[in-house]
Amino acid sequence: MFDLLKNDRRRMVMALLADEVESVTIGDVARTIAATEAEETPAPEKVYKSVYVSLQQTHLPKLAENGVIEYNRSTGTVAPGPNLDDVLVYVEPTGVSDIWQSEELILGLVGLVVTLAAVVGVPLVSALAAEVWAVFFFTAIICLNAYRLLAQ
Repeated sequence: MFDLLKNDRRRMVMALLADEVESVTIGDVARTIAATEAEETPAPEKVYKSVYVSLQQTHLPKLAENGVIEYNRSTGTVAPGPNLDDVLVYVEPTGVSDIWQSEELILGLVGLVVTLAAVVGVPLVSALAAEVWAVFFFTAIICLNAYRLLAQ
């Protein structure tokens, strides 16, 4: 698993395919990755070719071997594989909107605000001690993670 994740281009392929339902061309994937690496759109031809060749010769076959993607060399397309979701769990969020989808982060921030509100004496919230609120939110985060572990 970690061998698959250690390369930036493989992680980008996985992140790109996470949003796809059907297959996409290798050229489209290479253009997107090349633009990210070059920090310009369209990417210079030399960067695009380098990305395309490395995807075709190294990264896509390795991902396909592990069932992360489905790679059809003859049609020049890739699609999500049966193991993609299992590996995506370990890929870092790709944007700010992904970070805000983390329930733990949201629970932690709400818990912090509520606990601080109890400390400073905000009416209704301060009816319970700050320690009680903190224990409540810590417990909620632990239960959420336990549920995710058991659901796998």
